[in-house]
Amino acid sequence: MVALRWDRATGFTALIQFGDDWTAQRLPVLKDTPIATMPQGGYDGQFYAQLAVEPDVLSPDLQHALDNPAYRSRRILLPVVAHVLGGGRPGWVLNIYALLNVAAWLALAWVWWREVDANSPRGAAIWLACMLSLGALDSVRLSLTDLPAMLALVLAVLATQRARPRLAAGLLLAGGFVRETCLLAAGLLRVAGDDSRRGKWRTWILRGAAVLPVILWCGWLRGVIPGNAAGQNFAWPGVGLARHLYGCAGQLGAGDFDSRYVFGLLGALGLAYQSIFVLQRWRHADAWTRLGLPFAALFWLLSAYVFSGYWAAARACLPLTFAYNRMLPNDRAFWPRLILANLAVLHALWRMLP
Repeated sequence: MVALRWDRATGFTALIQFGDDWTAQRLPVLKDTPIATMPQGGYDGQFYAQLAVEPDVLSPDLQHALDNPAYRSRRILLPVVAHVLGGGRPGWVLNIYALLNVAAWLALAWVWWREVDANSPRGAAIWLACMLSLGALDSVRLSLTDLPAMLALVLAVLATQRARPRLAAGLLLAGGFVRETCLLAAGLLRVAGDDSRRGKWRTWILRGAAVLPVILWCGWLRGVIPGNAAGQNFAWPGVGLARHLYGCAGQLGAGDFDSRYVFGLLGALGLAYQSIFVLQRWRHADAWTRLGLPFAALFWLLSAYVFSGYWAAARACLPLTFAYNRMLPNDRAFWPRLILANLAVLHALWRMLP
């Protein structure tokens, strides 16, 4: 499906989804670069891709090209990686940036296969539910930050399980510069003997080392670059979800069975169940529970603006989906729980079609 988006002239830039509405504001250096462009506004990947072409966040040209410079610049690591790998050459940088999610998907697919023992039917089902989830595939389809951040979080969990807290902290720090919401998983980090007073101090120092640089970076950006951060993304608990479900039910009741409303209802209810399942297990001390809990809470705080394309909520809560499926007990309810909570996989595959 990725290969079908290749074009001899524009390469893989169709994955980035540049929009016609932003053509006049693009970086001047991209004027002669062949870029696949779609009608209307395009999607968020076009802004991160231009940050990759020009990673100087104080550049006036870049600030003019981005819809929200302070917000987009937070997620600097992926664009910088693309810029370095592409040698600063705009055409190369754009295509490398477009394929970074593909590389992240392949790496995570290998790591996740080993983690869930996908040679068994149960493990294979968990692998498919996560790797073909709407949050994962939409990140690839739109060249976003969600899936690379998920890779960093999974590796951080595995490092925690292997009692390598410094490595886990480094991975969490890297994930924070890919997508700042990774900082919600700071509770993952623990050092041996953290029940003692000294151990607790060491744990909090480790967490601070992983979190503080990203916080300082975001604070500095807010001070030097005009624009708001993400004020529309959050609402009172449950309000965004309720408005979304009401809107989908209204459209379906009116006879509009478009996939965004059918799966908007099924997918959002699936995520809600995932969240409730994880929240009910808050007493569990394992690493996957500690990863899932903050994102299970985040789900209820997402606004109607985020749910207006419920796939954005699925991406924001991608760590919840991985944690939920990994935590499922191997009992009689395993298959109903797995299938009903992951029905959005069908929509993810549909949206990946060219």
